[in-house]
Amino acid sequence: MPGKVFLNYRRKDSAAWADRIHERLKAQLPQADIFLDIDGKIPLGVPWEEWVDSEVATCDLMLALIGDRWIEEFQKRSNSEERDFVRVEIASALARNIPVVPVLLDDTPMPSEASLPGSIRRLLKLQATRLQRPSFDADVRALINGVAQSIRLTSEATSRPPSPSGQPRADGRIKVDAEIIHGAPDGWFNPGQGKTERFKDIDIGPEMVVVPAGKFVMGSNVHDNTKPPHPVTIKKPFAVGRFAISFAEWDAADLSRSPSDEDWGRGRRPVINVSWEDAKAYITWLSRRTGKPYRLPSEAEWEYCCRAGTTTTYASGDNITRQRAQFNARETVEVGTFPPNDWGLYEMHGNVFEYCEDNWHANYNGAPPDGTVWRGGDASFHPLRGGSWQSKPEALSAAFRIGYRSVMPNNINGFRVARTLD
Repeated sequence: MPGKVFLNYRRKDSAAWADRIHERLKAQLPQADIFLDIDGKIPLGVPWEEWVDSEVATCDLMLALIGDRWIEEFQKRSNSEERDFVRVEIASALARNIPVVPVLLDDTPMPSEASLPGSIRRLLKLQATRLQRPSFDADVRALINGVAQSIRLTSEATSRPPSPSGQPRADGRIKVDAEIIHGAPDGWFNPGQGKTERFKDIDIGPEMVVVPAGKFVMGSNVHDNTKPPHPVTIKKPFAVGRFAISFAEWDAADLSRSPSDEDWGRGRRPVINVSWEDAKAYITWLSRRTGKPYRLPSEAEWEYCCRAGTTTTYASGDNITRQRAQFNARETVEVGTFPPNDWGLYEMHGNVFEYCEDNWHANYNGAPPDGTVWRGGDASFHPLRGGSWQSKPEALSAAFRIGYRSVMPNNINGFRVARTLD
């Protein structure tokens, strides 16, 4: 059985266990590559996190050994500058959807969610196993059988003939190679047929909705910066986040910045206190981890998604109520709190303003007719759309827009992501 098994462990916690497991794996899976311990083997001058990530990327399965000092070491390293290979290795495997098996040693309990960094909390949802000293021989045989089965299943899944991703067929259906949340199980979506087609590229990433191609009139005559109303044609289907990016998704990315939640709560609350540049940093991480072309939506795409085929002031009509959106309030609410629009997108009105990719332009004179990103203008400012928890109703309209400086975070601003499908 070919394959690579990566042993993830802490020296101070489970070095002896790792040696014994490594020995048994080598003996009982002779064709597999059993990778034990990379600390101390990184080439000089090479960025250590990138090197760790590249090594993990080649494995078929990871065993995460969890002993009685495992959590204690996490807490120590989180308050110091010491490298934490264990965290980086597990986070890299989870982000790549590589199977990770929590291996509990002796009577060590499964860690609590609060004790783990956000980037590896998904570990708690994975099927675990246990090795105990009195029953080690039987336990390790069961573990090795499970490892062989998991690698075999992974190998069978990856050996199936690939389908072209993002290329529409003659009947208009489009292929997305991802975890299908709702839609055809084979990934062939039929956008625009009255269904909400959804997928996820990674568990810790955003849930995406496939948006159909189409035409709409962008802008309004209400404000100078929304004039002139003009026709826009979105030529190809694309995907957009079902929700604004949440704190849980931001924290799972393990980025250097940890924006304040204003003591309102993290989890499913939309991430706030992020700048346009912070949003771009998250998208860079997401694109690198998934290998997919994530981005911020263009301003035209954002309004197209907000309207969802409607021509009224709001997607729900010409008036909006507190039962449809969060506005004139004191704080944000969790994403998914209010009813979605007709395309299954939540909180396009209110809760947080959302960044777009375009540079800022004072009006729509010369705007691209195909909905692509509008460059030129003032590159130090970018459009914000949708209104926020703090806004008055008029700021929540589908056409309303303001420009905001790239580097300034704010507790009324967040973002959702888009993804190109070809």
